[in-house]
Amino acid sequence: MMSREQVMELLESAGADLSVDVRSDGEIAVEVQDFEGFDDDWEEVERELDDPDRVEEIEEVLEREALSASGDYYRYYQFDGFSVCWGYASFEV
Repeated sequence: MMSREQVMELLESAGADLSVDVRSDGEIAVEVQDFEGFDDDWEEVERELDDPDRVEEIEEVLEREALSASGDYYRYYQFDGFSVCWGYASFEV
């Protein structure tokens, strides 16, 4: 099982592809930065990930190492003493 420090190191290894925020309740909120904004016609502009394979690998590690995982839209990974919420910037559009 991974410690909180190991999870944070893993998440930081994705660079600009992931935004990581530790909430006041201790939950680690992760947002995949897949949305760039809108063009002149207000069409959504997707952001290409710098390393999509790394992002996928990180999610697979969380899935494998967590005590439990739940959720369809947002994924919630439960670890010993903390949780990780995994989502995408495009969810907020």
